[in-house]
Formats: sequence, C-alpha cells, structure tokens
Amino acid sequence: MDKGPSHWPYMSFTNIRIKGADDASYRLGDPMYVYDGEVLLAILDPVQVLNDGTHVHIEPFTPTQVILDERRHVGRLIFFEICAFISEHFPQVLAISFAFARPIETLGGPAQQAGSRAAAMERIGVEDLRITPVTSGAHVVSGTWAYNERNLAALQLALADRKST
Repeated sequence: MDKGPSHWPYMSFTNIRIKGADDASYRLGDPMYVYDGEVLLAILDPVQVLNDGTHVHIEPFTPTQVILDERRHVGRLIFFEICAFISEHFPQVLAISFAFARPIETLGGPAQQAGSRAAAMERIGVEDLRITPVTSGAHVVSGTWAYNERNLAALQLALADRKST
C-alpha cells in the first residue's frame, strides 16, 4: 500500500476533530481548524454565520500540505464531518451552505471533479445543488445541506462508509 510522502504518517481520517484557534473549543463564526488526531488538515476562515445564527456558509478551506499530498479525495469527508459537528454542537443551525471549486488532480478534469462533488453532496441530501463553470476552467459546486432527520441519517451513513474517501 502506498503510504504517501515519507514526511507524514499515513492518514486514516477516522479521528477527525474540529477545534478553534490554539486547540480551544470551536465557537460558531470563528476560524475552524480540522484535524485528524493531532495532524492539522485544513483551516476554514471565514465561517460565515447568517440569518441570526440559523445558517452557516462554508467556502473553500485552506488545506495543509498533508491534504495537498493526499491522493484520496478527502474534501468531501471534511465537509461531512463539519456538517456532523455543527449539527451536534450548534442545534440552532438549520442549514449549511457551501461553494467549492478547488481543483483535485486525482479526480480528472473540471467537469469530472464537479460531478464527483455533486454526487457526494446528493448522497447526504444537499438541496439546490448547482454546478457553475467559471472562467478559470474550474466548476463551482454549491448547495445547501438542511438539518433534518432524513439528511442526518444520510450523513451518518456517508460518514460510516469511509471507503467513499
């Protein structure tokens, strides 16, 4: 099994945790630090809180070198974990919208990348799913994940199936 570059351990992505700055508990609206165990994977800044705190908007995260070197597409897993975390810790949040366009070479061309992202988002019940080509050649995939029993069950199934990463 290829374990990636020798300067970092093989990542299992089974111990994802979300923290605030300096390893503090996360506060809604602050930058979000996503870890696998003790390894920082990505930083989301800003995390926009809208509609009096009932809606959160996530834009592309800043990946660390660990994610940039990773051959598996883990961005969707990180988004799934963010949805689960927000649902568990911030019950007032009823919707999480997003817009993602970061190129991922292992997923093929821009249309294939967008299709893969869209399929993953449909799996967890994302509504108003849109794929928008932009002048750079990339495609922005956007939509909204609403907190409800059906979507939460679909999210939990997706998280249980770590093979989808």
